[in-house]
Amino acid sequence: MKNHRRGMVALLVFFASTPLFAASGPLAFSVDKKTQSYTITEDGRAVLTYRFGEVPLPDGAKAPHFAKRDTPYDGAYFTDGSQYGGERSDYIYPLYGFHGEPLTADYPKDHMHHRSLWWSWCEVRLNDKIGDLWAVCKIRAYPVKITKKEASAGSAVLQAVNVWRYDDDPADVVKETVTIRVSKTEGTQGARSRTVDVNVRLEALVDGMAITGRQKVDYGGYGGMTVRLNPQVKEFSMRAVHPNPDKWRGDNLPLAERVTDPATLGTAAWMALYGKYPADGIETPDFTTVMMLESKDTPLYPNNYRYYGSTCISLAFPAKTIVPLAKGKPLDYKTRFVICEGKTTLKQEKAVWDAYQR
Repeated sequence: MKNHRRGMVALLVFFASTPLFAASGPLAFSVDKKTQSYTITEDGRAVLTYRFGEVPLPDGAKAPHFAKRDTPYDGAYFTDGSQYGGERSDYIYPLYGFHGEPLTADYPKDHMHHRSLWWSWCEVRLNDKIGDLWAVCKIRAYPVKITKKEASAGSAVLQAVNVWRYDDDPADVVKETVTIRVSKTEGTQGARSRTVDVNVRLEALVDGMAITGRQKVDYGGYGGMTVRLNPQVKEFSMRAVHPNPDKWRGDNLPLAERVTDPATLGTAAWMALYGKYPADGIETPDFTTVMMLESKDTPLYPNNYRYYGSTCISLAFPAKTIVPLAKGKPLDYKTRFVICEGKTTLKQEKAVWDAYQR
């Protein structure tokens, strides 16, 4: 609770130029029982939707297959012709801006397995057995129950339990508990901000479990917390802050700034994504900033970044490191998204990072 309050203080200080007030009414839930979708709303407008139930492929779409070669796995991808990128659940889609505009994309044509805002790993290992939760291949997350759904004027909290199962075995191998907290919008029109915390707890249910990224790739593996932005975003760029520049790389997305300054910033690390998103009733939308931050409690912090030319960005924990999931020792993976009107400054972003890490 202390951390949450400090985060709000930082946002109040830095994301407004005039005296602030609570810009919106109480948060609430809207539930689609048929699809098992849980939408958090604020003042009647959607903030995000968590897809607890299975999301089918779009009409006319077909799940792709990995290429078939002599060996079943080449250290990065399956090479046995397996299907991937099909039906899935357990992710956020969409994440919305302040005018109801979707900031994220699901089932994009170039990477069908990308799913808006999600958390997954390229190699889920059971001893020598491998499933690719990232690509939805040979293993999936299955919904079990919603364990918390609480809303008030200050925040809304949704907690869901899922289990991971390999396709060829009905046994549950990992229990995943995701807790999503949305804090009320703060600030005046044009300078509003909102915080979304996504905390994932992984508990092995059998011995021999581990997670890791792709082992044979030149960019250090990937996985972990990921966002795939709306392809209609205009003037996209980002600021990438990290103390270890040689340990993160990706394709050539436009960088507003790449900051490596451990003398001044210490171990601070974050991604700030800037873009203009089409919104109903707004002819010339302004910039929206989406900040991505991982908790310093995350193993291997600060982890690699991974970003594609397709505006898919990961806080890539744990890259190529193999992280065991031991029975009786849960792994907590905590991240924060901060959505802001306008382009944020380095100073503003650093204040948000400081507040989150306290």
